[in-house]
Amino acid sequence: MSRRPDPTTPRPVLRTLRDADGAAAHRICAVHPGALAAGEWGPLAGRLPADTALYLLDLGSVPEFLAAALDPRAPVIPIGDLAARCLDELAGARIDSGPFTLVGWSFGGVVAYEIAARLDAAGRGALLRDLVLLDSIAPVPAFKRTDELLDAAMLLDWFTMYLGAKRRRPFTVSVPPLAAPEDGLPQVLAAAIAQGLLPEGTELAGLRKLYAAYQGGLSRNNRCTAPYEPGPLDRPLTLVKPERSLLPDEGDLGWSGLSSHPVRETGVPGDHYTMLRDPGAVSVLAGLLAGSAVV
Repeated sequence: MSRRPDPTTPRPVLRTLRDADGAAAHRICAVHPGALAAGEWGPLAGRLPADTALYLLDLGSVPEFLAAALDPRAPVIPIGDLAARCLDELAGARIDSGPFTLVGWSFGGVVAYEIAARLDAAGRGALLRDLVLLDSIAPVPAFKRTDELLDAAMLLDWFTMYLGAKRRRPFTVSVPPLAAPEDGLPQVLAAAIAQGLLPEGTELAGLRKLYAAYQGGLSRNNRCTAPYEPGPLDRPLTLVKPERSLLPDEGDLGWSGLSSHPVRETGVPGDHYTMLRDPGAVSVLAGLLAGSAVV
């Protein structure tokens, strides 16, 4: 009889998504936050040039990180520990033996920033060709939020984006002002069924369970970020924001406070959860990442 894998057993964080044809002239290392499957990076991998390799650092493979999303009482793993784990695996695979571009999506951008900070502190910052942040919110005081301070309408809007991405269908819903995001779930369910996102007969309890899992991940990320107080880096940062960003009206999402250089901003189609699948966004990202230069 086969045994189920132990969720507390460490798994490799690093995986290869795309090998270069021959020697890799360019390496890209992406930090994935784990909210959606790692396969979200597949369209980007398919658009990269033949001489470019893409590696994924999947935070969802870190048991302590996963456990903290499932249980609000579980201790969170510090940002520094996540970055150290990623750096150890990059070193073990010798991917850090030459220049590479580092990219982080959502919460993965915060970990990518700490990886860059550690490389700079060790005198190895020249390894990074570029640090690219995909709709990541900077870990600075003005942008840190406890769960209690998160706006209900904003949270529900984020959840509808997430639900649409999971079902691979565009999804929009208008909900009146709420006391709590859970109050809007009946309207979300009705709209999802009407738009063919969910089948007739889908029960509200199932949607509530999915929302609870989604909210658990957000809460975990907030708890990881709260004690993290990074200093600014003496390097340019590249921020990519989709049309429907998590915070569309918040400029560079706070990153100008963490760089002595102007933040380079690029806009792409899609939303926070579809920006790695939207054809227009993928085209822009492939060109940006493959063409990044040593800084």
